[in-house]
Amino acid sequence: MAQEARRVSGAILGQTTFAVLGLLFLLTAIRTFTSTIYMSLFGQVSNDTVGAIALAVFGASVFAIVPAWRAGPRGAIGFSAALLAAATVAAAISRNAWADVVLSGAAVVSGAWWLALAQSARIHAGDSPFVLGLPLALAADLALRAGMRTVPVVDLAPALTIALAAAAVLVFVASGLAAFAAEREWTSPGPRGAVAVLAVPPLLLVWETAAGDPGQVAGSAGLGLGPEGPGTWYAVALGLGIGLTSGAIALTASVPRVRLVAVAALAIGAALVWGQVPLAAAVGGALMAVATLISTVVLPDTAARPARSPLTTVLALTLGWVLFVALAFAFYAYYGPPHPPLLAAGVVALGVFAGAALPRLRLGAGAVVLVGILALVVPMVALLTTPAPAAFDPRGPFRLMTYNIHQGYGEGNVPSLAEIAEVIRAEQPDVIVLQEVPRGWMIAAQHDALTYLAEQLRMSYVFEPTIGEAFGNAVLSRLPVSDVSYVSFERQPGLLHQPRGAVLVSVAGVRVVATHLDQYEDAGAVREGQVRTLLRAWGGARPAVIAGDLNARPGSAELGLIAEAGFRDLVADAGADQPTFPASAPDRRIDHIWGIGVTGTQAHTVPSTASDHRAVVINVSRLD
Repeated sequence: MAQEARRVSGAILGQTTFAVLGLLFLLTAIRTFTSTIYMSLFGQVSNDTVGAIALAVFGASVFAIVPAWRAGPRGAIGFSAALLAAATVAAAISRNAWADVVLSGAAVVSGAWWLALAQSARIHAGDSPFVLGLPLALAADLALRAGMRTVPVVDLAPALTIALAAAAVLVFVASGLAAFAAEREWTSPGPRGAVAVLAVPPLLLVWETAAGDPGQVAGSAGLGLGPEGPGTWYAVALGLGIGLTSGAIALTASVPRVRLVAVAALAIGAALVWGQVPLAAAVGGALMAVATLISTVVLPDTAARPARSPLTTVLALTLGWVLFVALAFAFYAYYGPPHPPLLAAGVVALGVFAGAALPRLRLGAGAVVLVGILALVVPMVALLTTPAPAAFDPRGPFRLMTYNIHQGYGEGNVPSLAEIAEVIRAEQPDVIVLQEVPRGWMIAAQHDALTYLAEQLRMSYVFEPTIGEAFGNAVLSRLPVSDVSYVSFERQPGLLHQPRGAVLVSVAGVRVVATHLDQYEDAGAVREGQVRTLLRAWGGARPAVIAGDLNARPGSAELGLIAEAGFRDLVADAGADQPTFPASAPDRRIDHIWGIGVTGTQAHTVPSTASDHRAVVINVSRLD
């Protein structure tokens, strides 16, 4: 009897480990694929083309039926798992954008196959490996991002990435061999179970856009705007971890009507987060995390029955992936409207109601402890070890940099946050004006570039969201910052022109206006309107500096408006009229620093391909 108990316990441990690691690989592949294809194709083809490519890749999950038909349960799972493992390691080694697209796309397809096949193949219609695997995987995902300072493992230093990926793949393979040694049979979830399984990909979108996204939740709550140090992301992550742990406890305690609790938490949380209710949205994020954790157990816990093939599960998950792509496309391509994630939450709620009967919904105490360690302890340690910003004397001249960081990607569209930090550190600026700053979008690999840079450079920050709540302009500073205000530019009709704005701060007695104007070459009239709005917001305060990626060349009409207001081109006056874009072989100067009541010295651009722009640096002194 004891030997049989150990065998069963070992099988559960093996299949749970197999499920957790496979899901982490799949999440990584999704982020790498969506971010790399977006960064590589943005501006090159239409958004519709990018969406069609993504739909084709995720829709290929339907072909999981082919290895299932040819190889049977164990062979098909082994085949898809091997492809997922190989693509994961290869993508970790790769540092080329197009190779990343291909390899991560292969990982998405094989991971979707693996998910469908492993969900369908059971021993005597037993439990799904994802009942334990999915909640632990999401808790581990939050822990990994907190522990790695928001940077995905695959974007760390190559040696560390390869070592971690190789170790994870070895454990993945070993646990798979142990878990799937016994014969398995295909099962069908039935109509209600199919609805529940269909909701798994939309659940992952809910995770990516709110329940597991501290940047979005902080922005919706009006937190993380500054002036402040880099701790907000970790504090909100801790709040989401409290939600995950609370959901796990609710399942362990067999809370009555726990599915109704999940749906209510999801509805209230989504209303608070996407209604952008100040402060309360942080509680809303935690409630969505409660609902997500419960849903991770409900949705795969289908009442499986023997079947001739996994067709029902494959089709249900394929439709789920189609919904995932459609809703993700609508969210990111249309600049972060609330409707797509709300629809995803609605699909999840429907799946929860259609899911398994209540007596099956239960986690063991060990699983709850592990969720707590991952989702609570790791973010808490990260928060407590976040360095405080260094304080400097604000008297005298200060060194100013403007830098479009290209969402934390280099000119070759490969993640480069560490390189960007080194470029900044080498120049030792006191104040940095940043553009294209992501704070947790799936299409930017879920990293929070501002938290990372503020932490690495020991600076405080001010953030202005311009697209949604997790993308925009920022100011980093070693010096005290005060009098923060924001201005949003008039929205242009259609989707061609992104929402834009400016953030105004006072540093060392100088009003600093940080902005990013419209990017299209033939949009001079749009930029002129944005400049007029910016100058009205400035209001004549002196001394002042206007800095940023203005997407305008010297002599343009929009820059002429700035000159008419009394500003001088500080960089040109200092003899550094040098092109700034594209970074490797710049042929135009579109990144500018203009000033009134100040002078500039030692101006220069910084030769680096850590972004697709070169940074511009100048020492600023007040004339009074």
